[in-house]
Amino acid sequence: MLIIFYTIILFLLCNIVVWYQLNSQLVWDWAKTTKSMWIMSVLGVPISLMFWYATKFGYEGFNSLWKVRLLGFSVSMLVFPLMTWLYLGEVITFKIAISILLAIIIMILQLL
Repeated sequence: MLIIFYTIILFLLCNIVVWYQLNSQLVWDWAKTTKSMWIMSVLGVPISLMFWYATKFGYEGFNSLWKVRLLGFSVSMLVFPLMTWLYLGEVITFKIAISILLAIIIMILQLL
């Protein structure tokens, strides 16, 4: 079960870094220029490695790639709305709240 915990933590970290990688241009002035594209491109290597390890650990823990994929999707559906609300002030509408709830249900189903 500890390996599943590592998988979730890695997916959380990955999705947080990916949010910054892709959406910094919408938050900070320094990231709006093409200069930031080099920084964001360099981030692709550690992000890919973290996703690779998250998949590896998840598969070892679940022995099923489907569970790993659905867990990764669920984590991303929890990180993205929270980060978008915190940094861009986009409200969580009823439809988004339902999607978050469904992601939580998917995550729970994978952990059972």
